[in-house]
Amino acid sequence: MRNEIELLAPAGSYEGLVAAINAGADAVYIGGKKFGARAYADNPEEDMLIAGIRYAHLQGKKVYMTINTLLKEKELQGELYDYVKGYYEAGLDAVIVQDFGVFSFLKKHFPDLPLHASTQMTVTGEEAAKFLREQGAKRVVLARELSLQEVKQICEKASVEIECFVHGAICYCYSGQCLFSSFLGGRSGNRGRCAQPCRLPYTTYEGKKINSKKKELYPLSLKDMMTIEYLPELIEAGITSFKIEGRMKRPEYAAGVVEIYRKYIDMYLKEPNSFHVEPQDKERLLQLYSRSGNSTGYYKQHNGKNMITLENPAYVSGENALFQSLKEKYTNQINKKNISGILRVFKGKPLEMDVTLKDMKISVSGAMVEQAQNQPLARERIEKQIYKTGATCFQFEQLEIQMDSDIFVPMQAINEIRRNALDELEREILKPYERKVPQNFLLKEEMKKTLNNEKVNKQPVLHVSVETKEQLENLIVLDEVQGIYIDSSMFSISDEKRYLQFMDECMQKIHQVRKKAYYYMPAIFRADTKNKFSKFGKELLALPMDGVVIRNLESLVWLKEQGYTGKIISDYNLYTFNKQADEFLRENGVEVTTLPLELNEYEMKEVNQGNAVLTVYGHIPFMVSAQCVNKTMNGCDKNEGKWLTLKDRYKKDFYVKNYCDYCYNIIRNGVPLSLLGAQKSIKNINPMGIRLMFSKESGREAYNIAKAFACQDSAKEEVLFAEFTRGHLKKGVE
Repeated sequence: MRNEIELLAPAGSYEGLVAAINAGADAVYIGGKKFGARAYADNPEEDMLIAGIRYAHLQGKKVYMTINTLLKEKELQGELYDYVKGYYEAGLDAVIVQDFGVFSFLKKHFPDLPLHASTQMTVTGEEAAKFLREQGAKRVVLARELSLQEVKQICEKASVEIECFVHGAICYCYSGQCLFSSFLGGRSGNRGRCAQPCRLPYTTYEGKKINSKKKELYPLSLKDMMTIEYLPELIEAGITSFKIEGRMKRPEYAAGVVEIYRKYIDMYLKEPNSFHVEPQDKERLLQLYSRSGNSTGYYKQHNGKNMITLENPAYVSGENALFQSLKEKYTNQINKKNISGILRVFKGKPLEMDVTLKDMKISVSGAMVEQAQNQPLARERIEKQIYKTGATCFQFEQLEIQMDSDIFVPMQAINEIRRNALDELEREILKPYERKVPQNFLLKEEMKKTLNNEKVNKQPVLHVSVETKEQLENLIVLDEVQGIYIDSSMFSISDEKRYLQFMDECMQKIHQVRKKAYYYMPAIFRADTKNKFSKFGKELLALPMDGVVIRNLESLVWLKEQGYTGKIISDYNLYTFNKQADEFLRENGVEVTTLPLELNEYEMKEVNQGNAVLTVYGHIPFMVSAQCVNKTMNGCDKNEGKWLTLKDRYKKDFYVKNYCDYCYNIIRNGVPLSLLGAQKSIKNINPMGIRLMFSKESGREAYNIAKAFACQDSAKEEVLFAEFTRGHLKKGVE
C-alpha cells in the first residue's frame, strides 16, 4: 500500500493559495501574470506570488507555477528568463510546461528547476512519459481521457512521477488539441484564453435531418469529474499526485474540495479496510460546484452519453453560507506552527532569546537590560508581549522567561527581539529553498544571433493529405502534387493482411507517377492502438513509403522502437511556436515540421528555419475527442467514417467524423481555410512545402482545389468556396 500521495490544489490568487494550503493541500499550482493557461484568473503579481511561495514553504508545502501556454519567439527570447528569475530565486518548486521550446529553455537556463510536462502535451502512453523523463521531466501530467488500467501501466513502466486529475471540469477535447475557441473568436486555449465553445448549444444533423427530438442540445459539454469513491483504486494505481481542477473558481471552492479529498486520502492510507465515503461529503462536493451532476471521468469508461450534460447544464455553485464558513475557516486564517522559546532578561546584559521549531533552533540578542529605577517590569507584561505573534506563521506553545526581579527594558525592545527571533526563524526555514541564478544565460542579442538562420526563397513543394481512396485517385494524376499523406484511417486495421495490402497498393500507385508517399499516423496513439499497430509494425514500415507523418509523441517513440530510420514529419499540433520547439523536435528525429495554425504570417516567417510545411487549405480540425457525438446522439453503431454536422446559434456548421478503429472523433470547421489568394504571404513565410488537407471533399472537389493551388489561380477562390477563412494569417492570436 502507498504511504504518500500528493494532493495538488488549484490557486487562482494568493488568497486561493493560502486557502488550499490551510485546508490540507500538499502543493498548489498557480499562474503568474504571464504565460499561464488561465489568463483570466486573478493571477498574482510577482511580489504576491513570491509571498505565496514563502507561505507554502513555511508550511512545508510546495508551489508549482504554470507556464503551460505556447510562447512566441519574442516572448521566449525576450521575456521568459526575467519572468522566471525571481521565482527561481525564491525557491519555486516546479514549473508546469506545455511548449517544447519552453521546456528546453528552462532546462538549459534553470537546471535546478524541476519541470512537469503539462496535460496539454497530451501524453496518453508510457512511451511519451518515458521520452519526457529522458528529456528531463521530473513529472508527467497525463491526458484526462485515460482509463485506470492505462494509468496504472504508465505508472509501472515509465519510471517518472505521474500526476492525474481527480476532480473538476474536463475539456471535451484532448488537451492541447483544441482550436475551436481560437478560430471562432481569436481566443486561444493554447494561450490561456479559451472561450469554452464546448459549453454552448448545438443542433446535430445527419445529412439534412436533425437527429434528436430536442433541437438544441449540449453534446460537447462534459459533466465535471468526481472520483472521491475511487480513491483506493487511484492510490493503488501508483499515481504520485492527485490534481484538482479549478483555478478560475473561488478560493473557498478549492478549500472545500481539498478538505474532503484530504479526509479520504488520509482515511485510506491509515485504515484501508475502513474506507467509505459518507453521503453528506459527496453532497457537499456537489454543493461546492456541479455541472448537471458529476461523472467519474474516463477512469472507468472510454466515453458515453452519461458523461455529457446534454440538456441545458444546470449549474450548482456553493451556497453563501457554505462559502462563508469555508472563508472563515481557511481563507482568512494563517496556519500557525507551534514553537517554544526562552527569553533571558538580566540586568546589565543584553536581552537574549532562543526559539525552537522541532530540531531547528535560533538565538538572537537585543537591547541592554537596565536596573529598574521605579516600578520594575512585571513577568506577566513581558509574557503578554512575546505571545503576540500577529500575522506570522508561528505561535508559542511553550515559553520560558528567565529574569531578574528588578529590571527595566522598553516594550519596544521586547517587541523587537520577538520580531527578530521570528524573522530569523523564518529565514532559517526558507534558506534551503533559495537558489542563486545561474550565470550561463546568453544576452538577448547573442541569442538572436545564434538563432538567426538565413533562408533562400524556393518554390515550395505541394503536398496533400487524403482520407479517401477517391481523393487519392483524383489527386494522383496532378503533376504538380509532389507528396501525398495517406491517412491511416483510409482502410480498417481490423484486417491486418488486407490493411497492409491496401497501403502497399496506394504507395505503389503514388510511386508509379513519381510522387512521394507518406504514411499519416493516427491523431491519438493510445495503448490499444499501439498494440494493434505493433502486431504488423515491421511489415507496415517496410512498405515503400518515403516518410511518416506523426501527430503525437507516442508515435515518435513507437517508430524508434520499431527501428524506423526514415523521414519523420511532425504535424501542426506538435506545436513549434518558437525556434527552440522546432529544434527540440529535430534533435529527437523529426526532419520536417508543420507550422502551427495560430501564428500569423510574420510569426511563421520568424519560426520557419527552412524545414517547415505550411497548411494552406483544409477544414481545420478544431477538436480531437475521446467522446463520440454519434454515440451520444444515436448510440454506438460502429459506423466508421460517419459524418455528422453540428450547427451553432449563428447557423455556423462544424463537421464531425468518428474514427472507430482508434475510437476518437474529429470536429472540423465547416468553413475551409484557404490561402489561395494569399500568395505574397506564402512567399514571405517561405515554407519548404505547402499542404492541402482533404477530409470530407469528394474526389472531384479535391482535384479542382488542388489544381487551383498548383496553378496559383487566386481567381478560382471565390468560385471554389462559397465561404472561406484566412485563419490566423494576419492577426494571429493574442
